[in-house]
Amino acid sequence: MDEKRIEENLNRLKELIPVNYQLKESLKKRFKRNRWKKIGVAIIAAAAILLMVLSFGIKNLQDNLITKVNAEELKIINQISFISLGNINAGKIAEYNGTIYIPLYDKGIYKYDNKGFKKIIDKTSGEVGISLDGTKLVFTTRTSDGKNAIYIKDLKTGKETKIIESKDRDTYYSDPGFSPDGNKVIYTEQIIVPRETHGFEVKESNINAIDLKSLKVTKLADGSCGSFVKTEDAIVFERDNKIIYKNLKDGSEKIIDEGKNPSVSPNGYYIAYEKYEPQKEKVEDMNVTVSMNNIWIADAASFTTKKQVTLNVPKRIPPEVLKEKIQNYVTSSLYTYYWPVWSSDSKSIFVLKNLNEDIRGNTMQLMKIELSREELTPEEVVKKFLQAIIVRDEDFARVLMKNPPTIMTVSSPHPVAYEILGSGTEDGKPYVDASLTYGYIMNGYCSVNKSRYYLSPDSNGYIIDSIKDLGTVEFIEKNGTFYKIENNVETKLFDSGEIPKEILPDNLNAHSTALTYSPKTNTIFFTMQTNDRSQSRIISYDISHRAFKLIDSLENTIIPDIKVDSSGKYLAVLAYNDTSQQSNTYVYNLKTGEREDLRSRFEDTKIEEISPQFWQQDKLIFQISLKEGFLYYVYDPYKGQVLIP
Repeated sequence: MDEKRIEENLNRLKELIPVNYQLKESLKKRFKRNRWKKIGVAIIAAAAILLMVLSFGIKNLQDNLITKVNAEELKIINQISFISLGNINAGKIAEYNGTIYIPLYDKGIYKYDNKGFKKIIDKTSGEVGISLDGTKLVFTTRTSDGKNAIYIKDLKTGKETKIIESKDRDTYYSDPGFSPDGNKVIYTEQIIVPRETHGFEVKESNINAIDLKSLKVTKLADGSCGSFVKTEDAIVFERDNKIIYKNLKDGSEKIIDEGKNPSVSPNGYYIAYEKYEPQKEKVEDMNVTVSMNNIWIADAASFTTKKQVTLNVPKRIPPEVLKEKIQNYVTSSLYTYYWPVWSSDSKSIFVLKNLNEDIRGNTMQLMKIELSREELTPEEVVKKFLQAIIVRDEDFARVLMKNPPTIMTVSSPHPVAYEILGSGTEDGKPYVDASLTYGYIMNGYCSVNKSRYYLSPDSNGYIIDSIKDLGTVEFIEKNGTFYKIENNVETKLFDSGEIPKEILPDNLNAHSTALTYSPKTNTIFFTMQTNDRSQSRIISYDISHRAFKLIDSLENTIIPDIKVDSSGKYLAVLAYNDTSQQSNTYVYNLKTGEREDLRSRFEDTKIEEISPQFWQQDKLIFQISLKEGFLYYVYDPYKGQVLIP
């Protein structure tokens, strides 16, 4: 290694080291003074600096390079509910680098990643935590004799180790989590006993820490749901419906806010927590009090600011209650948010979201709230809005609108794709043009609606003020004839008899079951199915060149739905096979003719149904149905990757 290369390497390292710049400069100066005599020492110094960087850790390096901002300055850039568990109860989840660990009561702990949904721990549990390096899980469970215990699972070896067990059945453990260095586990210990009359009472509730080497237990505070604060000798916990910060050095405590179930971000900057606030409103002549539940975030050290990151709404008042004309009525919010948990990169919050609706029953979902220091641009606001409309996440869609309507989504026809067409300003006001494609299941119909979204500045960047319709084009099949309808003018495109015989022979006696349109290529895609359901054909028709093309022919298959991406390069197909009695989602590369079977990506997951949901411009959002619930996934056809949202 020559002197010039050593100097270059030192300069590169200078840009990487987040701490101890004085030491670096001292080493550099010493190297220059002993330019020829101390090259060996300089090499050792460079190696030592490199060792400092590696031992410091990539994650710590990223955390130190991220500029910290107050909680109120964080922007909500996306929100999506991507797991629906139906009536199955889930507990406190954990996440690391895109893999989510979900405890399902009475079932075990499951791993949700791009390969599927798989049980990895048979023991029943209500809470799971993960170490900062993602190598170990900690969870609570009940032993065979009814006592409580805390286990650690090594994700590399699969070994499960019990670190503590209760002395009796009245002692309960909950809220386990690792210290930032991974050497301790913090948890709640509660003594819960029956009341003399009925029910139970918490006789004692302590926050303890157990040293994983000595297994020595230390009491840290009275309360529950404790978390260590990274880089600080402190914890955050809940006591008497208060979120409290405790300095472990001097024992001082500071109340941050009212709330419960706090979670400290891995970088130590923020706290997420549940908060209930009474909201009073007048409905007709009735005084309504709503117990409003939302998720909030606050600063973990400065305690300067707070921010509400969910927008709940009151539960619907039953018509019979309004008829009774009572003076006072107490109800709850439409959703209940549970167990906020930070992602491993401290940029998102995972929340369990329960729909409190009498008609459909309670429905538990896992929701992800993405936060950023950067404001959303007008284009990004419209993208998120259209996504929320498609997945029927009305509460998030309302966040993005200044005056949201009462009804925002419809069932049929339903939106299946969106595209941003352009943006600009009109009379000094920013706007974004976009299209929404709609379709029916098992119906030869498709429409593309273009709209102009006007926006104004808002705390998240921009908010939608109003929407102007720019026109709709429809495509429909009636009795074997395909039409285009625009500006109330119906134009015949072709009859099924005009389709070339090598694509659709006369003896097939087929009818259309699905239809979609690509504005980018001015092409419609449709299916023709035989009356006996023995065969289905996927066909494209280039309107500009009046050209047909056979994309695929499937035996014993029904195709109720097809969706084309915004570029017109990929087609997603929902196919039911009569022989295997399975649903499949195929993605076709329309240029090469290659077909990707998304079901085959989940070999270790028992899939009941799989279906394409919508195109997020060039990425397909699809859903798999399991015995445990519904999961969303993302397929990127350009990279051939399956991801979780």
